[in-house]
Amino acid sequence: MNARSLTKGVARRMARIVPPPLAKAMLSAAALAPPPMKTPLFSRLCAALLRQQAADSKILMKTNLGISFGLHCYVPLGKAPYVFGRPTHNVAERSTLALVSLLSRDCAHFIDVGANEGVFTFVVSRIRKAGLKIHWFEPDEELFLRMQRNLALNNIPAEANKAAVSSCGGMAMFHKNLSDDASGSLTDLFMSKHETREQAVETSSLEDYFLRHQIHEALVKVDVEGHGSAVWEGDRTVAEKIKYLVIEVIEPETRTQLPARIIAEAGWHAYYLRDFDLVHSPDGSYDYVAPFWNWLFCPMVPGDLAQRLAKTSFRVC
Repeated sequence: MNARSLTKGVARRMARIVPPPLAKAMLSAAALAPPPMKTPLFSRLCAALLRQQAADSKILMKTNLGISFGLHCYVPLGKAPYVFGRPTHNVAERSTLALVSLLSRDCAHFIDVGANEGVFTFVVSRIRKAGLKIHWFEPDEELFLRMQRNLALNNIPAEANKAAVSSCGGMAMFHKNLSDDASGSLTDLFMSKHETREQAVETSSLEDYFLRHQIHEALVKVDVEGHGSAVWEGDRTVAEKIKYLVIEVIEPETRTQLPARIIAEAGWHAYYLRDFDLVHSPDGSYDYVAPFWNWLFCPMVPGDLAQRLAKTSFRVC
């Protein structure tokens, strides 16, 4: 019997002997357990027990997101990894979170484009670097309102923008993903795979935003589900104000050769994040390794970046 089957078996037995009110109390306590306690096994057990309770996945539960014991956020029960796990359990994002956490210490501004539940923003907010200003964008109204409330609940100052970042300001049609809200997009990339609903949203270019807010020495994180090339169109004119750009590159960005364009137009160096290996790519080419989609672009040559990341888990290749 493998670990997953064993976990399900334990959860079924617990569900038979633990009364539903007590199970609910146990899960509420588990959501706020100290992050070191939230091991992968702990998270799987809680998620399995939750499934046995047949609870409404849209009910909000208070959790610390596995980031900090003192952090309190309300997240839907359907997002069990957020409720009972830790960001480091997400193999696809763990190194990106760690890198953003490290590099944001060099910056005056952190820009979270495509914030979703705000994990990157909450991680950066725990650094408390003197003077670091946080800005975030989220066009999905439900996600926006929840993140706004969670930031206020934790007294975290951040500039909120209920908008999608694109090549220019205006209005655009956003495809709200009803089956997986992590994949809402201005593109129609997920329409054939998920249930979506179109809604008009405000758009902003980073060029306009940078000028309005006098942003400089910025770390920009972009996760926009295939709309990255348009984000760069409205970004490249303010490249000198960006110290680090961390961006998801999936099929639409690969098709438009976005990494090569950023290298040519900004004069930056490109590094593919193969988990904790930062693979230098002089021309934007790379060998994709599942499940890693993210890239780092910055003016630093490999030697300087390696020195900056010395004594960390990262290796510049």
